[in-house]
Amino acid sequence: MNFHKDPGDSLEPCKHMESMLNRTADGSAPKLMSWYARNHAAGCTRCGNFLTRVTALIGHLRQMKEPESDTAPVESLSKDRWDSIEASWVEAEK
Repeated sequence: MNFHKDPGDSLEPCKHMESMLNRTADGSAPKLMSWYARNHAAGCTRCGNFLTRVTALIGHLRQMKEPESDTAPVESLSKDRWDSIEASWVEAEK
């Protein structure tokens, strides 16, 4: 079933569906909303493409956010070291 006659290569979803599709993609939509959005996207090429792309993008961003297990944790600088760096910046700006 196709809901629209618009071209399917559009990057924009139906305006009334954009929020529901975004929430479905990031997992924050309630179950009924997610069901409705996925059902609509299954019949609407524009929304289907949008949901696929946004879901993939969110997945990639989440992977980038999570540190890899085989890397050492990032060490933070001590207050004394930050003070030294800031003093050097102030001196360089004079």
